[in-house]
Order: sequence, then C-alpha cells, then structure tokens
Amino acid sequence: MKTRWFGLFLASVLAVSGAAAVAQGTSSTAGRNNATQQQIIQRGRDAYYSLRAQGLDEFQSTIKPNWENVLKGQGVSDSAQLDAALKLLNGLHFTMVMDKDGKVTVTHTSDNEPPNEQVRAGFNQIYSGIDQAVSGFFATWSLFMITPPLPEVNSNYQLDDLGSSYRLTYKDGSSDVVTILARDMSISEVKVTTAQFTSTVRPRMNKTTRGFVLAGYDADYTPTSGPGVVHLDVKIDHAPVQGLQLPVSLVADTTLDGAPTHIELAFSDRQVKSH
Repeated sequence: MKTRWFGLFLASVLAVSGAAAVAQGTSSTAGRNNATQQQIIQRGRDAYYSLRAQGLDEFQSTIKPNWENVLKGQGVSDSAQLDAALKLLNGLHFTMVMDKDGKVTVTHTSDNEPPNEQVRAGFNQIYSGIDQAVSGFFATWSLFMITPPLPEVNSNYQLDDLGSSYRLTYKDGSSDVVTILARDMSISEVKVTTAQFTSTVRPRMNKTTRGFVLAGYDADYTPTSGPGVVHLDVKIDHAPVQGLQLPVSLVADTTLDGAPTHIELAFSDRQVKSH
C-alpha cells in the first residue's frame, strides 16, 4: 500500500494552513488608524460570510477520499490489484466534528482487521494522514469562513490606498502580515512572513447575498532555509446545511519540492448544530 501521497499533501496543507492561521490573529503594532480607515476595515469585515455570525456551533460530516483516483495516481493499473486495494481502503471510514472556532476532530473505524502488520502500519499512516490533512485544510478554510479574515476595527494596523486596491499591514506577534484587498473588499492575497518561512495565500471568492464565500485558493510556502518548498491549489464546493454554507467536496493539487500529488475528499451526511 503506497502512502507517499499523504506525505506530500499533508506537508503542503499543514505548511500553508499554519501560515494562514497566523494571519487570523488581530493583535498588532502597525500604528493607530483614523476613522476613515476604520470604516473601510468595517466594510471589509461586513463583506465576508461568517459562519460564527450565522450561528454555527458545530459541523459534523463523514469524509470519503477518492481511493480509486489515489491508487491510479500511484500507478496501480492492474485490475485485480486495484480491486483488492479498494476493498481494503473502502473499509476505512472517517468522520469529523468541527467546533464554532474551526477546530476539527477526526475519528476512524475499519470494517476489517488488517491482514498483516505491513497493512496495519499502512492503515495507521492513513489514519494519521487523514486526521492531520483535514485539520490542516480547515485551519486555512476557517480563516475565511468562520470569522472575517481582517483584523478587528479597533486594533492597530496600517491601511494604504493603492488606487485600485488597499494594502493592509499589521504584525501578529513576530509575524508580518500583508493583505491586499480590491475596492469591493475581496482579498486577492495574504502574505505572512516569519523568521522560519514566507507564505502567500491567494483566495478565490464567490460573492453571495450574505458575503464572500471561499471557492478555493492557491498558495506558496517557502521555508527560510532547507527543503519544504510547497505550491498548493485547492478547489472547494459548498452547499447549504440548514442554511449554512459548508464544504461538500475538496480537490487539492500540490507539489512539495517539485513532487506532485492530487487528492479528492467528499463530505457527506453533513449535520450542523446552530443557535
């Protein structure tokens, strides 16, 4: 059972989501801002769909990887080998629970005991990979969907009018965060620079009557030194559950130090708790 694709996807998702999560902070030291700048930031915050504002308390779902796609991507073409692998993999079941802050817990079950220790080790790697990959994805997704992806109006930041866009600059701890917004308040780029890495996330937004909804993003992560250069492209489909926009599918293409991989996840049996 080949599991190399998990390492690639996991490394890229965690790298980008960890950087994006930094940008979610609101403590900063860029400097005081005037009433006009505060009005622009408030308008920006109001332009985004917010599941917390919509009353989300909890989201539950099953998670189904496209195992056939994964196996074929790893070069498995023999029909008997493919069928045997799919029988094992389709017997693995994953569920997730996300709280109102975007924190995700993934659980798993198996229909059958693994036939040998090698397969057992492969299953354990898959369990860990799915857990961390899903949690990593939702860390980035939450930046744009749980609360508005802009600092609090009364926090410290610098807002520069570039004519066709705005540049928002602030610090979160030791991290430098730069966000570029169009005049309609759609974010075209979030760049986070730390002593360890530089990460840039370029979201793609759908405009709805309740605000911008994340349709996907591409991102780059470059460590200050050593390996681990990542490029990631993610496509997300949402569908309402009790009126709340939540993921129904995820497609991610990524490269880690030039090595590509592809993953597809479906979210089904979706349930929410809200107030």
